[in-house]
Amino acid sequence: MTPLSLIALASAGDALVRVEVPNHPDALISSHLGSLLAAPPTDGTPSRPAPVAETDVGPIGGYSAWEAMDAMSVGAWHEAGYGGAGVRIAVFDLEWYGAELDAAELGDFTTHDCYVQRSCEHPIDTLRPTFSFETGSHGVACAEVIRDIAPEAALYLVRVSTLTTLENAVQWAIREDIDLISMSLSFFNESFYDGTGAINEQMDLLAEAGILMVTSAGNYADQHYQDAFTDRDSDGFHDFPFGDGLPIYLSRGSRRIYLSWDEYRSCGRTDLDAYVYSEDGLLVGRSTNRQDFEQETCSPIERVSAWAEESGWYTLKVHHAGGMNTVRFDIMARNGEVYEPVVAGSITDPGTHPSVMTVGAIRGLNYLEADVEAFSSQGPTAANLPKPDIAGPNGLSSTVYGPTGFYGTSASTPAVTGALALVMSQDPTLTPAEAGEQLTRWALPPPGGETWSKPDPGMGAGRARLPDPSILSSGCRSSTALLFLPLVLTTGLRRRRRPDAVGSR
Repeated sequence: MTPLSLIALASAGDALVRVEVPNHPDALISSHLGSLLAAPPTDGTPSRPAPVAETDVGPIGGYSAWEAMDAMSVGAWHEAGYGGAGVRIAVFDLEWYGAELDAAELGDFTTHDCYVQRSCEHPIDTLRPTFSFETGSHGVACAEVIRDIAPEAALYLVRVSTLTTLENAVQWAIREDIDLISMSLSFFNESFYDGTGAINEQMDLLAEAGILMVTSAGNYADQHYQDAFTDRDSDGFHDFPFGDGLPIYLSRGSRRIYLSWDEYRSCGRTDLDAYVYSEDGLLVGRSTNRQDFEQETCSPIERVSAWAEESGWYTLKVHHAGGMNTVRFDIMARNGEVYEPVVAGSITDPGTHPSVMTVGAIRGLNYLEADVEAFSSQGPTAANLPKPDIAGPNGLSSTVYGPTGFYGTSASTPAVTGALALVMSQDPTLTPAEAGEQLTRWALPPPGGETWSKPDPGMGAGRARLPDPSILSSGCRSSTALLFLPLVLTTGLRRRRRPDAVGSR
């Protein structure tokens, strides 16, 4: 199958499947753990829908990200001679297409395609996307922000779109001794958003190697709902506070709604189905996959593709099809808006992992006074872990999205990554984890408050902001203990290389 013939695949990647068999004969690409296929395998190997990443760009779609630099007080660090020299940063993303990579804006960089080859050594073809969901230049925008803040860092652009390519990219990053990874992507339906599952197992490997993953919290605060299944009237449907259904506002077109429940470790005990109805009672979408613990591919999820004939309010109903009826469930209405959403627990994978640095979003132009953006996903996680860890600026200028057009936790994540590179260039003895701890210590509390008494559900330790570098003693780090640090940053104990041990950009 040629790359161009694959462009017709569904934009959400729904046609792709995953098998837990490396080098499967039907594989489009394999990792050391599994394979990505265009359709269910012909030899009967158990398969499941492939985990496909989604970008975390916000709802508003030759510039520099000056808003981020002003918000985080980057200018003084540049003037003091700190630009991220000696730091190796990889940007994991799925959208490197739709525009030429601008060398004038990005400076020196290399590209690595983790789909074409397992080794990730093949360069990315920026002109011919393989899948329709990879069109666009989201990754370029993320790389621009990092380059503006950390102009001297070594920059690597890496194509990652599925679990299989993520596995390849993680192995590549470990081999290449990468320091920081910036990934403004979310994965859905691979865990109950509790820090477990296949995506988060890859985060374990990065932490063990001393690589700090900086990732977006997600933009799903108003798309999220979570509850425990209750059926007081015994009609088989969950009793929402609004009746038998959850009102969701959908704009016209094909929309996705994800239902998952807390049985990833014991799949098949409960079977739930999902139905979506229009205001006049017309069924516009359903997902009724049978969940049985005897099935090798049993997954406690339902993916609804609903067709909204016109923009308006629709109703999601959750039906108990069998098994236990006391399970907790989670709803993500992608590209929709839930009536009275449950903001807590709206962070996606891998932002739920304890060892990654998860970033929320605050408007850059009013950074010191503004609250966290209304769309920015909030914690705690389903495992009751405080997340995000920190917040950064969004609403940034970029060549991709124009002046003040790059919104979402997609924008705040590379901004924080760039700031971490400056911290590491100021003190080359810091590990990536220690740099993360330092930036967290420096985070600004809310206006009118001197310190946080506990992590904020929307911005964690506070606003990422760099202190005046002139007050920092060269080579001396604060030993002040964090008041709280949900991020398990001390997992990787690899020491930083000497600056002269790093190759040129």
